[in-house]
Amino acid sequence: MIRQNLHCHTTFDDGADSPEAMVLAAERAGLRSIGISLHCPIPGEDDWCCAAENESKFLDTMHALRERFAGRIEVFCGLEYDLRAARRSVPPYDYIIGSCHFLAGCAVDNTMAEAEALIECFDSADRAAEAYFGQLTALAGFDEISIVGHLDLLTKYNERKPLYDTASPVYRDAAFAAMEALSAAGKIFEINTGAISRGWRTTPYPAPELLRHLRAIGGRICVCSDAHAADGIVCGFEAAEALARSCGFTEYQVFDGKGFVPAAF
Repeated sequence: MIRQNLHCHTTFDDGADSPEAMVLAAERAGLRSIGISLHCPIPGEDDWCCAAENESKFLDTMHALRERFAGRIEVFCGLEYDLRAARRSVPPYDYIIGSCHFLAGCAVDNTMAEAEALIECFDSADRAAEAYFGQLTALAGFDEISIVGHLDLLTKYNERKPLYDTASPVYRDAAFAAMEALSAAGKIFEINTGAISRGWRTTPYPAPELLRHLRAIGGRICVCSDAHAADGIVCGFEAAEALARSCGFTEYQVFDGKGFVPAAF
């Protein structure tokens, strides 16, 4: 059973519930530890990212919760860094997730219309995928980042409308190349169930074919719900574990307060 979730959001960014509510939900769900991950401040994106002036308050809130819940559940303070963010240096978070939500000025996963506009911008889905995975590879150069968030996020709407042909050799080659570069840099890949709780997918990210390749190259995984509300704190965890096992994984990575260590499923 999965006992940790390092990717969830609160009212400090685009989440629906407070950090306290998320910690309490994690405790009720039987998790041993919970990490709240703040969307990194991005100029002009305060509707879904933390406003820069609120970041210190978030850190203070998380440190207070850590002390309050000591002995009950471990509380960690994380950051979801986006490649669009202007800065490289960050405050002392416990861990950092690296993600790519924008490409060529278009949002990758905000709405179906924007996802379609992104493909039009590149003239084809294959070219958009090449650009996306190529940009994601840049995370390999950020030593501060430990986890790669929702690797194939651009397929969020594929169950509603198949925008990307994930069997295309161009798509596969681009995805595999990114995975190989990121894995070689020591990054951990999350199995992310967030789109399940929000009704867009019935399966987690990444796709099975990507996870099988990751297993073949010796890559590491963790499991996160990317919850934006307390009722989604462990959404899809059974499906995530089943997916990981089916792709050959017998363990996942757990943050212990100092670094990542393996834990058996």
